[in-house]
Amino acid sequence: MTRRGTMNTAIEDVVAQTRDYYDGAANAIYKDIWGENIHMGLFAHADEDLPAAMERTNRTMSENLGLGPDDQVLDVGCGYGAMARYLAREYGCSVLATNISDKELEWGRELTRDAGLDSKVDFAWADFHALPYDAESFSVYWSQEAFLHAADKHKVLQEAHRVLKPGGKLVFSELLVRAGTPETDRQRIYERVGAPEMWDDSDYERALKNLGFTIQRHEDWSLNVALSYGWVRSELERRRAEFEERVGRDVVDATSQALQFWVDQADADSIGWVYYVAEK
Repeated sequence: MTRRGTMNTAIEDVVAQTRDYYDGAANAIYKDIWGENIHMGLFAHADEDLPAAMERTNRTMSENLGLGPDDQVLDVGCGYGAMARYLAREYGCSVLATNISDKELEWGRELTRDAGLDSKVDFAWADFHALPYDAESFSVYWSQEAFLHAADKHKVLQEAHRVLKPGGKLVFSELLVRAGTPETDRQRIYERVGAPEMWDDSDYERALKNLGFTIQRHEDWSLNVALSYGWVRSELERRRAEFEERVGRDVVDATSQALQFWVDQADADSIGWVYYVAEK
């Protein structure tokens, strides 16, 4: 499939909405607060800053996987490519970093050139619902907090299985909506992420097993969700005057409210965060 190839209309709508979000306010605000790494952090303590916690996430997700220069990694929903650069720098992997946000891809390429890693890391536009790559092309499929945006999560995981070589690893972390979440809160969460549904942990576990994956690691990191979003919101409020001048008070207010909503839902145990390593 080409970049603008045929897609199911529902999937196409979700992809467009997600792209507009990451090319819009998220790029204008989160780029400056989160920096080049826009993921959840594993906190050693509540007062730690998010960049240090995200560095710990990188180490924890990649350690003990046996990664090396012979690995070909597909990073889907790569953001600005921070993890792709980390894998290339720390393990010598070749990484294809994919995304649907042109702005994120553009800055990712720039950061990678500046880091001298452009011989190891390539960037490409790709929709994870229908990857434009041959079967059994990659030894590792990598994703961090991207599946929540998928309109059809079964299809995304099927594509992951298809492009992995036999014995290849699916490595991902993902935000969840717990099964017992009240329907009104659930719908508000879906509206925030622009997706028709979000899964709970058991949904991912069942889907992976049904596809023939063998789950090797499975950890619950949910206690870090409120800390991650809370840190970002605190930074936004600390720098409110700066961002109001740049993007306007209404955008800053809406972003601050959205971040607080994520904190509240995480504190209510409606939103979780898990980590999986599964082998094909």
